[in-house]
Amino acid sequence: MTFRFKTREVLLFILVSLGVYMTFIFGFAWIYYNTGSIEMTPYSTPYNHPGVAPVSNKINFEKAVYFSIVSFHTIGFGDIHPVTQLGRQIVMIQSTISLFFTSIFSGFLVYFVIKRPQDVFTTKKVYIRKRDGNYYLSLRLGNKGRDIIDLKSKFEAWTIENNTRVRAFRIEEELADLEKILYYDLNLDEPGRLPLRRAISSALGKGPLLHMKFSFIGNDIKTGEQVAYAKYYDSRHLSFGKRFLNVYSWDPNGRRRDFHWGNFEKIEPMEKTETEEFYSITN
Repeated sequence: MTFRFKTREVLLFILVSLGVYMTFIFGFAWIYYNTGSIEMTPYSTPYNHPGVAPVSNKINFEKAVYFSIVSFHTIGFGDIHPVTQLGRQIVMIQSTISLFFTSIFSGFLVYFVIKRPQDVFTTKKVYIRKRDGNYYLSLRLGNKGRDIIDLKSKFEAWTIENNTRVRAFRIEEELADLEKILYYDLNLDEPGRLPLRRAISSALGKGPLLHMKFSFIGNDIKTGEQVAYAKYYDSRHLSFGKRFLNVYSWDPNGRRRDFHWGNFEKIEPMEKTETEEFYSITN
């Protein structure tokens, strides 16, 4: 049986919590049993149970486990009770722990159930692409979860010189909704972006390492939950290419189908002449 990541995460949390719970139950049961601090409660009067004499039995381990469960959940049936000061102190400690455990378990379980899984990702490389006669710095974004709307992105590039961060480029802009696939393209031939193009060319030519960061903030289309994402790259992640391979196809009704996420990182290679042209313009 195959479980989704979120399902596995919830099941793992439940299993760990169950293990902690059982440790508390059997741990306190062992303490009750070995300290002899609890006993069966005698019947109040023989009148209520004709022919049955009052009893006050020492407990076995099974009864100690039963009392530990009852005390942990603060039920208190009264059929077993502490008979020493130590026993009363142990019950108070266990009841206090149970309050914290129950609150923490409930809170985390709700969090794991309603939180959005980490199903947003980007390509492992930053690509220099040539399209329609222009060079672009490109990323491909993928989303296997609910759509994300109201996206606001930020892209930064910088170098470290003399132990100082020197900004090479920075831009903030709005993006289209992230449904399944989204492309982030910076036209390097636009006015004002020549410094970034030169920094890229210099880094690829064994110049200072160029650091880059892409990030965005958006909202889950169903819950309104804010979704934030950030990915760091450097010039060692730069690669040349042209057109990304398709990840899906369209059906006659305009819906995406036949997803092939294995194509997410794949891109057509760029001709050597076009790569050389990129360098020649920036020099």
